Amino acid sequence: MTTLRIILLIGALVLDGEPLSGQNSVASKGASPSPAGIDRYALRGTLVTPTEIIPAGTILIIGNKIEAVGKNVELPAGVQTIETNGFIYPGLIDLHDHITWNFLPPWTPGEEFNDRYEWQTRKDYFNKLKNPHDAIVSASPSPRPVDKEDLACDANQYGEVKAIVGGATSVVDGLGTDDCVRGLVRNLSLYSGLHEPAIVEMVRNAVFPLEVSNEDVQKIGEELRDCRHAVVAHLAEGKRNEGCSEREFKMFKARGFLREGVSIIHGVSLTPDDFVEMADNHVGLIWSPRSNIALYGKGETTDVRVAKSSGVKIALAPDWSPSGSDGLLEELRYAAAWNARQQPPVFTDSELVQMATMRPAELAKLDDKIGILRRHHFADLLIIRSQEADGYRALLNAKPTDVRLVIINGKPVYGDDDLMHSLAPNAQFETISFCNTNKLLSLESEKALQSKPPKPWNDTVASLANELKKWNLLLSDLAPCDAGSPVQ
Repeated sequence: MTTLRIILLIGALVLDGEPLSGQNSVASKGASPSPAGIDRYALRGTLVTPTEIIPAGTILIIGNKIEAVGKNVELPAGVQTIETNGFIYPGLIDLHDHITWNFLPPWTPGEEFNDRYEWQTRKDYFNKLKNPHDAIVSASPSPRPVDKEDLACDANQYGEVKAIVGGATSVVDGLGTDDCVRGLVRNLSLYSGLHEPAIVEMVRNAVFPLEVSNEDVQKIGEELRDCRHAVVAHLAEGKRNEGCSEREFKMFKARGFLREGVSIIHGVSLTPDDFVEMADNHVGLIWSPRSNIALYGKGETTDVRVAKSSGVKIALAPDWSPSGSDGLLEELRYAAAWNARQQPPVFTDSELVQMATMRPAELAKLDDKIGILRRHHFADLLIIRSQEADGYRALLNAKPTDVRLVIINGKPVYGDDDLMHSLAPNAQFETISFCNTNKLLSLESEKALQSKPPKPWNDTVASLANELKKWNLLLSDLAPCDAGSPVQ
C-alpha cells in the first residue's frame, strides 16, 4: 500500500469516485513547500464544475490530481485550506489557436473576404503578419540557427503566456517538436503531460487537412480506429454559401475524414444537411465567431443554431489574436454578447461555459482527464474574482484582470500575489503588467521540463518588441483593457 493511500485512509476520506461529504478539517500548517509549491492543499470558493454550481465549496488537490470536490469535504490532517473569495472553474481548453502568431498586433484589413484564400494573398497580410512571423518563427532553414531558435521560442512563450492570461490551461498548436513547448500551458497536440512519457500525443492539428498526403490520410484513419485519438481540422472558412468552401466539405468526406474523433474548425459555409451528416457521424465543431466576423463580415459566422439543433457538439475557441480574440476569456465574452443579441438566444449561459471546458475536452477525447472538476482529473483550474451572483455569468463577464489564479498540473502558474505566494512560498516569480494590473508568473514547469533555462519574461518581451521594430510593428498586448460591455 502506498504512502499516499495510507495518508488518505488515516484522513478518513471516502474514496468512492464522487464528491466527498463531511466537515472540513483545516490544519494549522500545510505540507512542506518546494519551489514549485505545496503538494497537498484545498481551495474554497464557488465551484463551477461546470455541470453544477456549488457555493462555498471545497476542492482538494493532492499532487497533480483533484482528490475531492464538494460542499463538505473532509480533509486529511496537515492540508492547508486557502480561501479564494472567487469562482473556481476547470481550466479553459483552447482547441483552435495559432500560438506563435499571437505576438503580432491586431490586423484590420479594411475589407471583407469571401474565404481564407483571399486574405492570404493580400499584400497587407504579408507585410503585417506573414513576413514578420516567418522571419522570427520560420523553421526554414532547418534546423534553425541558434539566434532564430531563441526567437521562435520567445514567440512560443509569449503565445503561451497570452493563452494563460486569457484563462486557458490547454491549447492546440505551437512549435512542433521544439524543446521550448514543454511546460507552462498544456499543448495537447505536442506535449500535454497528460499521458505516460512513452505515449505519443493523441490530438492531431490539421491546419490544411485537404493538403495532407495519402500516407497521412491512411495514418490518421488508423489512429482514429482506437476511439482515443482526435483530429481538429480547418474547413469551410469563408462566407456562408461560398462555393469554394462548400466544396471542401465534399472533399473532406471523400478522404474519409467524416468520422468520430474529428472536429471541424470554422465550418462557416456548411449547410444544414452538412450539420446533420456531422452529427450522424459524431463529428464536432469548433466555433470562432470573432475572427469569422472580422474577416468575412457582419453575420458571417457559423450557423451554430442549426448545428446545435442538428446535434453537433460545439466548442468555442479564439482562432488567433490578429483577427480574433487575445484569449478564451475574451472570446467567451464576445460569444455571450453575440448570443444575447440572437432572438431567441442560441445557448444558455451554462452551455457557453461548457463550450470552453468540458466540450473541448470531449472533442479532444480527454474528458477523462481535464475539462471538469471531478475526482482523479488533473488539477487544471481557473479562479475568477467577480461581483456576479451566478457562476456561469461570472465567467462570461470576466476580464483577464479578473483572473485570480491559474493552476496547471496542480501547480500555481499565474495569478495574484497572495494566492501565488500561498501555494508556492519559495518560488521565484516573474511580474507581468498589463491594463494597470500586476500579476505573477511562475516558470518552474519550464525549468523542470526544458533542456535549458527559460528566458526571463521581460527579456522575452524586449526581444520580440525589438524584432518587430524592424517591421514598424508593435508587440501585441497580452489582453484587451477595454473588454466591452458585460452581458446583461
